Amino acid sequence: MAGLRRLDAFQKVRRDVQSKSALGGLITLVAISAAAILFVSEIFLYLRGVTRHSLHLAQSTHVPLTRPSHSISDMPGKIPLKFMITFPHLTCRQLDFALDDASHSSGTLEKVYGRQSLTLRTPTLSELRLAMETGATPAQTRNGCTILGDLKIPLVAGEFAITITRRTWAEATSTLLLGLLDDRQIPDSGLSQKLEFNVSHYIHYIRFGTPFPRAKDAPLEGRLHTIQNKMGGIALQQIHVKLIPTIYQRFLAASTTYQLSVVDHTVQPETLVAKGVPLLPGIAVSFDFTPLAVHHVESRENILVFLSSLVSIVGGVFVTVGLATGMLVHSAAAVAKKLD
Repeated sequence: MAGLRRLDAFQKVRRDVQSKSALGGLITLVAISAAAILFVSEIFLYLRGVTRHSLHLAQSTHVPLTRPSHSISDMPGKIPLKFMITFPHLTCRQLDFALDDASHSSGTLEKVYGRQSLTLRTPTLSELRLAMETGATPAQTRNGCTILGDLKIPLVAGEFAITITRRTWAEATSTLLLGLLDDRQIPDSGLSQKLEFNVSHYIHYIRFGTPFPRAKDAPLEGRLHTIQNKMGGIALQQIHVKLIPTIYQRFLAASTTYQLSVVDHTVQPETLVAKGVPLLPGIAVSFDFTPLAVHHVESRENILVFLSSLVSIVGGVFVTVGLATGMLVHSAAAVAKKLD
């Protein structure tokens, strides 16, 4: 025991030579408060983790060739494509959907992507109210069309479009040429009806793969596109999407997500006719994948480093306060001695 006493680095000051003061108590409270704040802050920062970003080459994926008559639902190298778009002025019979070389009107879309890949239905009143700036009444629910898609597309550049059918486009062009827009009498019909070919629409969502969870906003969700021109709202909205593969690793779990860079513009009907644009009025979305991938990694420090920081905080605060207090006490004593 005597040998251990000689090794004691934490020598105790005798209580009979200790003196306590209000100033010392105040200094102790300050030290405890500072240590507690730093202690809690260190725990919070550890639980929150550290975020690191880095760029890497995107992983290449082999996409096997397939014939249009064969389903690609079981092909490797695919991502889900989900969308919901409402056209408040057009019926579902006036609209067509096409993805690359497969279309709904020809029946090839169901063969390639499955029968449950596309749904066309009458929109609900709430969907119409979102798609119309002036609101919608229950009587207007007989018009309009909501298109829902749930497909799996290969990881290659492509394009999908929701446009009016060729028959509807022929009716629209003949109507425009004859100047029979809005409420007008149709020759040889004996009927007065309102001709509507307005392709204004509301994008509830367009999602490629799993959206990046840390994105502040989704550029292709909740977007109202109202077309106002002398042709009664006939135009083509072209949207160009760059998909940025993103590896999102949150501590131990990792997932592949996609960030979107979106640019869009509207092609007026005069341009469609004059320049012979192959697409019809509606909405066309072209997409491509960047060769670089972003790695977004959220991690925590090593547990040993964290524990060392906690111990250092408590010990460092009291040692610093002790040194500062000792310096002040000795300085005050030296000044008092000189004054005497």
